[in-house]
Amino acid sequence: MSATPSNSKSLSPFTTTPALPSFFARYKDRIDTALRDELDDLEPDIYQIHRYYMGWQEIDGSPSQSNGGKRMRPTLAFLAADAVGGDIERATPIAVALEYIHNFSLIHDDLEDMDRVRHHRPTVWAVWGAPAAIVSGNAMMKIADAAARKLRAVGVDDSVALEAESVFTNHYLKMMEGQYLDISFETVKSISVQQYLDMIERKTGALIEASIYLGSLVAPKTGPDREKASALRMIGYDLGRIFQIRDDILGVWGGEATGKPVGADIKRKKKSLPAVHALSYSTGATAERLQQIYQTEDDLESGDIHVVLEEMENLGTHDYCQSMAEKRWGDCNQMIESLELSGTTASEFTELGEFLLVRES
Repeated sequence: MSATPSNSKSLSPFTTTPALPSFFARYKDRIDTALRDELDDLEPDIYQIHRYYMGWQEIDGSPSQSNGGKRMRPTLAFLAADAVGGDIERATPIAVALEYIHNFSLIHDDLEDMDRVRHHRPTVWAVWGAPAAIVSGNAMMKIADAAARKLRAVGVDDSVALEAESVFTNHYLKMMEGQYLDISFETVKSISVQQYLDMIERKTGALIEASIYLGSLVAPKTGPDREKASALRMIGYDLGRIFQIRDDILGVWGGEATGKPVGADIKRKKKSLPAVHALSYSTGATAERLQQIYQTEDDLESGDIHVVLEEMENLGTHDYCQSMAEKRWGDCNQMIESLELSGTTASEFTELGEFLLVRES
């Protein structure tokens, strides 16, 4: 039996790939250079694993043409620095720290989920084994901490640097809390939408919020503009939720454009937002069947995936999830429009929000 109901168009509604906002290119080379510099004097083999995971070399150590991902978090730190008329050089240490802590989380996340591929390349544990993934991930976390401590070297005052380091640490601790909640949900019979939202604001939202807030905090040479930094922090909070909700949509309906098969997160019995909605609103025999599917310890058959997809279609789950992201974006966009941001950054934040709503990868 096919894993996709006959009305496959409505289950895979994405037909074009939206372009990454143009401002990503503005910071790309600076970010790449700064990230590479952080590993320059580190020679043991463990750092070769890092260079591989960051996309700079292949498993055998030869140069790689991999792009290493979007570099979303350091890009947002630089955009926020520009938004407050700051010096992005002052934001570089924290931007580097954010990208390394993000990749630390991915190395461990790959192992926890037993994912063998990320960015179309084998994951660390799939190549070097689970112990190496644990150790190399932990080492990457300490590289992130070391990068954050370089704020003073670029002129950031001690008090602001200490504050930034504390915010950075607290937010990646939140990220870990969110990952723990996400894992724990796998064994819970049902969770509420509010529990789900609490989890994503920690797991995904924490670092996106921190990226925008910290970039705006450390970049001004005359000291932070507290009011503007707080407003940008709220924008980061909303964008983090939008990012994860869209990620959950792609995990179920992503199709070929994402490189994921339709129903990928269903197959993993992941309690993402579409699953939470379907489990909460299905009734009768279908509700019992869905509960049975998500509680089974065995691998799901294609027929099971079909049942879940079909019920999500009946319940309008895709539209529910997308409308939640769009509502969040409406509130976020109003805040962007209310701020006096430097240069073209207000329109670039708008471009980012609109991209996150329709992104396919």
